[in-house]
Amino acid sequence: MNNDELDQVYTAMAQALTRVGESQAQLFLSILGLSLLSRQPDAKAALALLVQAEDACLDAGPVANYPAATPARPT
Repeated sequence: MNNDELDQVYTAMAQALTRVGESQAQLFLSILGLSLLSRQPDAKAALALLVQAEDACLDAGPVANYPAATPARPT
Protein backbone atom coordinates (compact mmCIF):
# COMPACT_ATOMS: atom_id res chain seq x y z
CA MET A 1 0.00 0.00 0.00
CA ASN A 2 1.48 3.34 -0.97
CA ASN A 3 1.15 6.56 1.06
CA ASP A 4 -1.87 7.81 -0.92
CA GLU A 5 -3.69 4.51 -0.39
CA LEU A 6 -2.79 4.54 3.31
CA ASP A 7 -4.24 8.06 3.55
CA GLN A 8 -7.46 6.91 1.84
CA VAL A 9 -7.81 4.02 4.29
CA TYR A 10 -7.08 6.27 7.28
CA THR A 11 -9.71 8.75 6.10
CA ALA A 12 -12.26 5.96 5.59
CA MET A 13 -11.52 4.63 9.08
CA ALA A 14 -11.94 8.08 10.63
CA GLN A 15 -15.25 8.52 8.81
CA ALA A 16 -16.46 5.08 9.96
CA LEU A 17 -15.54 5.94 13.55
CA THR A 18 -17.54 9.14 13.24
CA ARG A 19 -20.55 7.20 11.91
CA VAL A 20 -20.51 4.58 14.67
CA GLY A 21 -20.02 7.23 17.33
CA GLU A 22 -17.88 7.49 20.42
CA SER A 23 -19.98 4.97 22.36
CA GLN A 24 -19.21 2.24 19.79
CA ALA A 25 -15.67 3.29 18.86
CA GLN A 26 -13.94 0.76 21.13
CA LEU A 27 -16.09 -2.08 19.79
CA PHE A 28 -15.44 -0.97 16.19
CA LEU A 29 -11.68 -0.82 16.74
CA SER A 30 -11.67 -4.19 18.54
CA ILE A 31 -13.57 -5.88 15.70
CA LEU A 32 -11.33 -4.24 13.12
CA GLY A 33 -8.16 -5.13 15.02
CA LEU A 34 -9.12 -8.79 15.45
CA SER A 35 -10.12 -9.03 11.82
CA LEU A 36 -6.79 -7.60 10.66
CA LEU A 37 -4.76 -9.68 13.13
CA SER A 38 -6.43 -12.83 11.86
CA ARG A 39 -5.04 -12.06 8.39
CA GLN A 40 -1.43 -12.16 9.59
CA PRO A 41 0.64 -15.12 8.37
CA ASP A 42 1.22 -16.42 11.91
CA ALA A 43 0.91 -15.63 15.61
CA LYS A 44 4.45 -14.21 15.72
CA ALA A 45 3.56 -11.48 13.19
CA ALA A 46 0.27 -10.70 14.95
CA LEU A 47 1.96 -10.51 18.36
CA ALA A 48 4.62 -8.17 16.96
CA LEU A 49 1.86 -5.80 15.82
CA LEU A 50 0.27 -5.93 19.27
CA VAL A 51 3.60 -5.02 20.88
CA GLN A 52 4.10 -2.18 18.39
CA ALA A 53 0.64 -0.75 19.13
CA GLU A 54 1.10 -1.08 22.89
CA ASP A 55 4.51 0.58 22.76
CA ALA A 56 3.08 3.45 20.71
CA CYS A 57 0.36 3.98 23.32
CA LEU A 58 2.75 3.89 26.29
CA ASP A 59 5.64 5.88 24.80
CA ALA A 60 5.85 9.33 23.30
CA GLY A 61 7.52 7.79 20.26
CA PRO A 62 6.19 7.20 16.75
CA VAL A 63 2.65 5.85 16.45
CA ALA A 64 3.55 3.16 13.93
CA ASN A 65 6.54 1.93 12.00
CA TYR A 66 5.28 1.43 8.48
CA PRO A 67 7.79 0.26 5.90
CA ALA A 68 8.83 2.86 3.37
CA ALA A 69 6.72 2.78 0.24
CA THR A 70 8.37 1.02 -2.65
CA PRO A 71 8.72 3.44 -5.55
CA ALA A 72 6.73 2.48 -8.62
CA ARG A 73 8.82 1.11 -11.43
CA PRO A 74 8.16 2.41 -14.93
CA THR A 75 6.57 -0.15 -17.21
